[in-house]
Amino acid sequence: MTGNKPTIGTIARQAGVNVETIRYYQRFGLVKEPRKTGGTRYYSDKVVKRLLFIRRLKKLSFTLREIADLLGVGPKGCSEVRAILQNKRTELLQEIEQIRTATEKLKQMVIDCREQLLQGVCACRHVPESD
Repeated sequence: MTGNKPTIGTIARQAGVNVETIRYYQRFGLVKEPRKTGGTRYYSDKVVKRLLFIRRLKKLSFTLREIADLLGVGPKGCSEVRAILQNKRTELLQEIEQIRTATEKLKQMVIDCREQLLQGVCACRHVPESD
């Protein structure tokens, strides 16, 4: 390494991602690709923090586009960051409600199927017949 700067393999290990993920993030504009020095690219230690931040946001259901928008806000855009985070939270709460509704419907369908089986009905009313 030059000047204690890590290579792509080193930062990949430190951030818990693979090298191809970093290259993809570079193409997507989430991580800057450093210039080559002596045929090798050396990365700043800040890149690991950025990669860890991206991983954390992905675990919170952010898309790469949303992450790019958030990273583009800059260090002084706290109110904008707050709005983005609040919007994502609202979106997730809506998804949770949709999942709750779906699980309740499925629960009722399971109960209906069990009742049909107990009554000796072979054809399930939840599945339409074919022509």
